[in-house]
Amino acid sequence: MIDRRVFADVLIEGLDDWVPIDQLIWAARGAGKECSWKDLFVELLHFLLENGLVQIGELAAEGFSPWRGDAGEVVQLVLDDLERLSWEPQLGSRAWIANTEAGDEAARSLIDG
Repeated sequence: MIDRRVFADVLIEGLDDWVPIDQLIWAARGAGKECSWKDLFVELLHFLLENGLVQIGELAAEGFSPWRGDAGEVVQLVLDDLERLSWEPQLGSRAWIANTEAGDEAARSLIDG
């Protein structure tokens, strides 16, 4: 089971704005003690997508544009993008995180809890 504290900051920041994928990488790096941080990142991303807490997409002139596909397909798109950047997304990752309504509710519960 994933500890909600690992991704709490990502969801809480997502209450106000879209969040760069870097934030989830940093969360995984900071919490990855029992497995590699990359494995934890993939697990976190799957969890957030499968539980309908976030969408992944890119920013365009008209705003946030979510990527289409099931959780596994979207995770693979993110991984392909991160591999292209040698896992240094500040160099230009296309992947951004947007909370869903369920993600906003979870973020508020994390703040209140």
